[in-house]
Amino acid sequence: MEIRKAKNSEIKQIKELVDKFEEMDVIKETFPETYYRRILQKGILLVAIENMELVGVCFGTYNTKEKWADLLGLVVREKFRKKGIGSSLVKEFEKIVKNKKLKTIDLYADKTQLQSFKKLSYKQGRTYTAFRKKL
Repeated sequence: MEIRKAKNSEIKQIKELVDKFEEMDVIKETFPETYYRRILQKGILLVAIENMELVGVCFGTYNTKEKWADLLGLVVREKFRKKGIGSSLVKEFEKIVKNKKLKTIDLYADKTQLQSFKKLSYKQGRTYTAFRKKL
């Protein structure tokens, strides 16, 4: 398995993977392709590739002045879960953040992801309830 920075040519695949991921609670309009292109240019957009197939993605933003990063999304195809792919993506995200001399990573996890992030030494903060209003 290879963990690396995403390529512009993979944006469509990334969007399709995230759009199908029920735990992300997104609709197709939530993250248009332009969103991922912006993350690729100004943030961190990583992919996991196995046998030439895109099997996972991790993405986020950061602020070098205030020294923080936000991990905004982590998705692994269902048949590839429980193999350490998500952990590998997060560890690579952390490596990039450390190289940028940032101090913290914040993220919001679904209750199904809590144990995974705790295993990676993330401390649980406040609990929020999500709301959405379709306009």
